[in-house]
Amino acid sequence: MRVVADTGPIVAAANAADEAHELAAALVTELGRDLIVPDPVIVEAEHLLRSRVGSQSARLFLSALVAGEHQVGFLTPGLLRRSAEIAERYADLDLADASVMAYAERHRLPILTFDFQHFRATRPTRGYWRLVVDEARYQDATR
Repeated sequence: MRVVADTGPIVAAANAADEAHELAAALVTELGRDLIVPDPVIVEAEHLLRSRVGSQSARLFLSALVAGEHQVGFLTPGLLRRSAEIAERYADLDLADASVMAYAERHRLPILTFDFQHFRATRPTRGYWRLVVDEARYQDATR
C-alpha cells in the first residue's frame, strides 16, 4: 500500500526524544519504499531534523531518499497549482501540508500524518482523507 508522508512522522521517526518516536519509526520502516515523500515535505523535514536532532540526522534522511528507501513525490505543475489552491482555501496550511493533500487527492492514497487538526479540518474534492494513524492510536502510543 503506497502512502503519502507528512513531515511529523518523518521527524518523529528520526528523533528518539519525540513522544511518537516508536510509532513513527515502526511505520516509516514498515512502509519503506511504499512511503512517498513530497518534495516540499523533504525540505521541511530536513530543516526540522537539522534544527531539532542534528545535521547527521538530516544527512541520514536525505541519504535514505537518495538510496531509494522511500519514494520522492515530485510536484508537477498541476500538483503545485492544486497545492496552492488548497493553501489558499485553508489559510493556515503551509505548502508541505497542502502538497501532501494534493498528492494524496490526485493519486487517491492514504496519508501518514500526526497533524490531525489540519487533516480533519480539510477535505479532498471527494470524501475524507484516509489517515494511516487515527487520533486514538496516536494518543495510545504517546502516553
